Amino acid sequence: MTALRPRAATATASRAADDALVRVRGLQKSFGTHRVLHGIDLDVREGEVAVLLGPSGSGKSTLLRCINHLEKPDAGFVEVADEVVGYHLSGGRLHELRPKAITRQRARIGMVFQQFNLFPHMTVLENIVEGPVASGVARRVATEEASRLLDQVGLGGRGKSYPRQMSGGQQQRVAIARALAMHPQLLLFDEPTSALDPELVGDVLAVMQDLAESGMTMIVVTHEIGFAREVADTVVFLDGGRIIESGSPGTVLSNPTHERAKAFLSAVL
Repeated sequence: MTALRPRAATATASRAADDALVRVRGLQKSFGTHRVLHGIDLDVREGEVAVLLGPSGSGKSTLLRCINHLEKPDAGFVEVADEVVGYHLSGGRLHELRPKAITRQRARIGMVFQQFNLFPHMTVLENIVEGPVASGVARRVATEEASRLLDQVGLGGRGKSYPRQMSGGQQQRVAIARALAMHPQLLLFDEPTSALDPELVGDVLAVMQDLAESGMTMIVVTHEIGFAREVADTVVFLDGGRIIESGSPGTVLSNPTHERAKAFLSAVL
């Protein structure tokens, strides 16, 4: 298992002080009569890593899915790079975009799921190449980029393997490479290590830490407190569909003020 290292000071110092890359405002979402998100507001600046913590059912994954419009908000909106995700503004009102336009937006927002969602009938290389080729990149160029990305995630030489021939941790690293192949501005991670055996977790977290230090903007749902402490710029604690605590890892993890956050962290630390 690869151990996490303290966040490089140079990476932290390079964090942009510009306006937020991601803006979430007044986000609400219900499933039937059950309100999952209650007016979420969240900013993530370019190059920052935001970690979302909270108990099961607190709305973390739903928030991620609203950010890339896999779920449609009932109210409020999400902006990524000054563009409302899933909608355009006309006549002072938001109107949902056509599917092709939404697909174009999603290409800029990579997502890595709890389950790896690789195509089992395709090789690792084919899984990574599929998205860029479908978006118009020449196959030769996409293949060269896929090989480079496999090297980046520590899987050089495994391009001809099939997912079934790889461990869960290796498959998750392929999924990260596949997301990176689309050159996203933002990467979303939905509990990327929760389906892995404990000894495989470290390698995936190390790849994520390398991405953070390279300046990738990331929003991560995880229960890996060590990752949050060492890598996150901001820790956001949700409960009952509301943000009840937000701040630096040192503040939220070591000195939470809300009783619900204290109880949760005392159980997982």
